[in-house]
Amino acid sequence: MGKKVVIARLRENKDDDLRDALDNMPPYYDESDIVREALRQFFFGHEGRQPVLMGSQVNSKVVVEDAVDIVLERSDEEFDLEGNLDNFIKE
Repeated sequence: MGKKVVIARLRENKDDDLRDALDNMPPYYDESDIVREALRQFFFGHEGRQPVLMGSQVNSKVVVEDAVDIVLERSDEEFDLEGNLDNFIKE
């Protein structure tokens, strides 16, 4: 089958952007999925297939505008968690 493992070294001062992107990647993405997709795009382009992962989706930063502070207050009111769960399950 050929190569089963591809090893790539990220070079200091040349690949810092890639290192930063991988370090800031959401935990639900697998690095190997991204490398495989990048290799497919490099070798085959997008002929006949849509890319599975888009770099802009992987390395997007969430910007929150008009953020509102939420203040939590302690309540002295009794809260029946068991009863509320039972009622929720029955519905």
